[in-house]
Order: sequence, then C-alpha cells, then structure tokens
Amino acid sequence: METLARLAHAGTLLIVNALLASLSCAIFLALRWSLRHSGRTRGLVLWALSQAFVAGGFCVLILPAFQIHFVGLGLLGNLLIDLGTAFSFAAVWIYFSKPRRFGFVIIVAAAVAIVESILVLRGGEDLRVMVMVGGSLKAILAFATGLMLWRCPDPSERVPARVAAAFHAFWGLALLIRVAWWVVHPAAEGLHDVTSSFGLLARMVLTWAITPCLLWMMSRQFDADLRRLAHEDALTGVANRRAMWGAAERSLSHAASTRSRCGVLILDVDHFKAINDRFGHPGGDQVLIAIAKVLQAAVKSPDLVARIGGEEFMVLMRDTDASAVARMAEDLRRAVETAPFAVDGVTLHCTVSIGHHVAETDESWNDAVTRADRALYAAKLRGRNRAEVAEGFER
Repeated sequence: METLARLAHAGTLLIVNALLASLSCAIFLALRWSLRHSGRTRGLVLWALSQAFVAGGFCVLILPAFQIHFVGLGLLGNLLIDLGTAFSFAAVWIYFSKPRRFGFVIIVAAAVAIVESILVLRGGEDLRVMVMVGGSLKAILAFATGLMLWRCPDPSERVPARVAAAFHAFWGLALLIRVAWWVVHPAAEGLHDVTSSFGLLARMVLTWAITPCLLWMMSRQFDADLRRLAHEDALTGVANRRAMWGAAERSLSHAASTRSRCGVLILDVDHFKAINDRFGHPGGDQVLIAIAKVLQAAVKSPDLVARIGGEEFMVLMRDTDASAVARMAEDLRRAVETAPFAVDGVTLHCTVSIGHHVAETDESWNDAVTRADRALYAAKLRGRNRAEVAEGFER
C-alpha cells in the first residue's frame, strides 16, 4: 500500500475522480433531457445525482490543497461519496422495478452511515474508523448493486449488465481490501491513510467503466424495443402485418421443401362500427385487445396470430391440412362468441366472420390471402358469425 501511495499521488487521483464523476453526471443529465418525452428515463436522474454527490465529495476532499479547512471536512466529503454510492444503488433498484429482496439494503446502508457519523463526531476524523465503517458501507452497496445487475431479467440487457456487475464486484473487493488492511495494521497512524491511493484508483476504474456499461444497457433496451415495435401491433400486442407477412413467406418456402402445407385464416369482427359508435374508439380498442387475448389463448405455437388492420386479424397455421384449418376456424369463432367483453362497465358479446384457405405448394402468399379474403367476404354475405372456406381451392 505504501509503495502504491508513493507512485500514485492521492491529490491527483482525487481530481481525476472528481472530473470523471462530473462528466458521468453531465452524460446522464444530457441523456435524461434528450429522452424526456420517451418515457425511457427510469433511474437516469438518480444516476446523475449519484455522480454529482460523488464529484462533490471528491471536491470537498480536495479543499485542503487550497488552504480551506473546517471541522468535519473529511466526514462531509466521505459522506457525500457514500450518499452517491447509495443513489447509484437506488438508481439500479428503480431501473429494475424495485425488486423486493433488495429493499432492505437501503435500511442497512442508512444505519451504517448513521453509525459512521456518530463515531466521527464523537472521536474526531480518525481515518481508521472512516475507512473501516465507510468502506464497509460502500462495499455492501457495491455488492448489492452488482448482484442486481447480475440478475438482470431482460435478456437483451444481460451482457452489459453483467459487465457492470463485474466492475461493482471489483470495487466492492477493493473496499474490503482497504478495510482488511486497517484490521491487520492495528498500530497504523489514524491521521494518515496509506490505502487512499489504492481506493481512489479502484473508484476511478469503476466510474470509467460503469457509465459506458449503463449506456450500453439502455441502448440494448432501445434496440430490443425497436425490434419488438417493428413486429408487434402497438394496440393488442400480437404480431403486426409486417411480422405476419415475413413469417408466412418463410413458412411457405419451408413447406415447399418439406411437401407440407400452410393455412391462413382471416377474421373480421362483426358490426364493429356499431361498437365504436356506441362506446367510442377507446371502447372499440378495449374490444380489440380482448379479442386478441382470446385468439392468442386458442392459437398455439408454432402457429401465429396477427392484427393486420382495423378490426381484422389473421392466423397462420404451419404444417397443417384443410380439416385442421376448418376446425381451428370453428374453434376461434366459438371462442370469441362465448367470451364476455367488458367495456365501460357493460358486458358485450361479439362475433367474428372467418375466411380460411390452405395454400397449395406452388401458391404465393398474396394469392393465398386473396382467396381467404374472398371466403371472409362470403361469410359476411351469408349472415356473419360463421367460417367459410375458399371454394374451389381446398382439397
């Protein structure tokens, strides 16, 4: 520790840490401002505050170099850094939607901070006490933050989250090494901390690494959201037209090579305009969402449900035949007919008309959809709430 203290001047490291934390704070604030209308700012303010407190703590500890001294200066600087560490933990906690198992850490950290303040105020700024108690506090928060990051529930963010977790574990270990040094050196002078350079270097590595990791996490989340929105209907959560067309064309290509067949069903909600006229578009949206849930419950993977526009839904059936498609059409018709839909406290019963078709091996997807759509038109003409096959094409 003494050799490291000679090689790395603590004053320089204090300045570097203050600058890095200030830069991280500015980055998080800029990101918060740029995303203010997106609803994707969870935890950003707390991350910015955490870096602001850390920067403030290091700035306070630099003051003696400018001949500025006051009672409790060291305690104030270290408590600001402790507070920044606590805010960093809180930011991750909120980012991951407040997992209950980690809520107690805040209480433990607050209790340790109070103990540290009491001991220093009573006994003076003894570095042994401040490093051992304050280091233990920050180690608890570092390991808890790292564990939350390691358990990141979103697969798209897991890699950067675990990289960030590794750096938090590194910092927590460095803090424990500092604490252990004071434990095994009981005769060390409590007015001079030879472990400060080691601790400041570890903190510098954490600040240097954590901001890019968190930005990496958020960018992965945005990418996943964009991919999901590109293939998901924004209202109902089922696949959208683009996703259905892509999946169908791949399925037809596969079917041609395996001599299997694909089925397409088009469903249209009967008298949907009357629902919109009675309950308004919000009421109509509630009905569409409820119907989508009924269809999703009835259609199992690898088959696919999509909303292709307005009140129209589509089902793609893979590796099937005409009788299976006909059974599916009737099952879906009955499932919608028997399901109650609550809109503004009123219970409705809706029906759907369905046209279905099984594509031939040499048939294009657009041709298959056209034939299913003609069958749907026939179902409408013949009284609705029924399923019709594309006549002249099924075998």
